[in-house]
Amino acid sequence: MKHIILLFLSSIFTLHSSSAADPASEWQPLYRGSLDDFRIYFRGQGYIDDVHKQDVFVAKPDHIHVKKGTNGLIVTKAPYSHYHVKVDYRWGAKGGSMNAGLMSHVDLHSKCVKDNRPRSVEINMLAKAPGSIWLASKLGPFASSFVDKKGKTYLPEDQGGKAHDASPFSNRTILANYPEKTPNSNPHGEWNTLEAIVHGADSVEIIHNGHTINLITNLRDIKKGSKEPGEPLVEGGIGLQSEGQEIFYRNFVIKELKPPSGS
Repeated sequence: MKHIILLFLSSIFTLHSSSAADPASEWQPLYRGSLDDFRIYFRGQGYIDDVHKQDVFVAKPDHIHVKKGTNGLIVTKAPYSHYHVKVDYRWGAKGGSMNAGLMSHVDLHSKCVKDNRPRSVEINMLAKAPGSIWLASKLGPFASSFVDKKGKTYLPEDQGGKAHDASPFSNRTILANYPEKTPNSNPHGEWNTLEAIVHGADSVEIIHNGHTINLITNLRDIKKGSKEPGEPLVEGGIGLQSEGQEIFYRNFVIKELKPPSGS
C-alpha cells in the first residue's frame, strides 16, 4: 500500500512540475532589475562588451531609464522565435523626436557598426505613429502585409487591404491603423503598452494599448550578396531602443508560445 501511495504522490508531483515548467504557459520577466541579461548596441560602435560601461540605459529596480544620448538598443542575449512580448513605456522630458521602439528578430551576431540598429523589425513608439513598423535599412528583413489604397498603412485583408511586399531597400515602412484613425496614445507622461505576438517567420502582430493595429507576415532574411529575399527569418533577439529621447520602460515581459503543429 505504501508503495502505491508513493507512486501516486510521485505522479502528481511530476505532473505539477511539468506544468509549472511549461514555457508556453506563464509570463516571465525579461527585465529583472539589472542589465546583465542584455547586450547593448550603439550606432558607430556596434555591440559593446560591457553593458555597464555606458550611461544611456540606466537600470532601476522596477524600470529602465533611457537618457538622452547615443542611438542604440538593449537586446536579449538569447534568441526567441514564438512568443508574446509586452512592455510599458512613458516619455520623459518633452522635446526632440519622441521616438523609440520595441525590436524583434534582432541579429545577435551583427558586425555592423554604422547604423542605428542591426537587422531587425522595429515596432515604433513614435508619439505620432505608435505601432508602425520599420524594417532595418539595407539589413532586413523583407516582409509582407496588407495595406490601404495609398500603400502605406496596414489594412486587414477582410477590410479591403491589398497584398503588399515591404523591402529594406525601398518601401520599408508599414504605418499602423488605429481604431479611431488617430494615434491611440495616452497623454504625455502617462504609460502606454506595446505588444508583439511573434510566430517565427510567419507573422508579427502589433497591439498598442489593447488594439491590434499592425501586422506583417512572411519574414525573410536577405539573400547573401543580393537585394532579394532569402531564407525564412525564424528567430532573433528582442530589444528596446534609444533614439536620443528620454524614455522609461517597465513590465518588459514575455510568454513563450508553442509553435503551430507542423512548423
